Amino acid sequence: MSEPDSAETKPETATTGDGESLYERLGGAYGIAGAVDDLVDRLYENDAANQNPAVREFHEEGGQAGFKYLVTAWSIEATGGPEVYGGRDMDEAHEDLEVSEHDFDIVATAIRQSLHQAGVPQQEEEEFMDIIESYRDMVVADRDYEADPGYVESPAAH
Repeated sequence: MSEPDSAETKPETATTGDGESLYERLGGAYGIAGAVDDLVDRLYENDAANQNPAVREFHEEGGQAGFKYLVTAWSIEATGGPEVYGGRDMDEAHEDLEVSEHDFDIVATAIRQSLHQAGVPQQEEEEFMDIIESYRDMVVADRDYEADPGYVESPAAH
């Protein structure tokens, strides 16, 4: 998002009748950071999310605090807050993770759970999930790693 030559574009941010952005309605940086704190902890411990070998390796390398920072900054910017995200665009950030449609759905479910845990109202949850969904094509790899002989399915995935 911070790279002007990227094919990635920032989604339009919905505002309410009184002009509040989704960022403001989510509680600003503090509200978003609280939800992201829950989300990243949830993802790092999620057996289904970690069945993707590349994602599991990323989580095992640590960097959980830095990942929370980047996801928070991305979320702030994507919801209409200040431009604070200095990370890579979504294509580049996910290119080595071999994210499948199934992986994307697991993360989307975890995001919904974290938004619910943070007490985000339904309208704002749906608006945020629309933003997440708009990135599906950038994040999901063409390859289905489940057909890979090295794929290990977690019993928690069922």
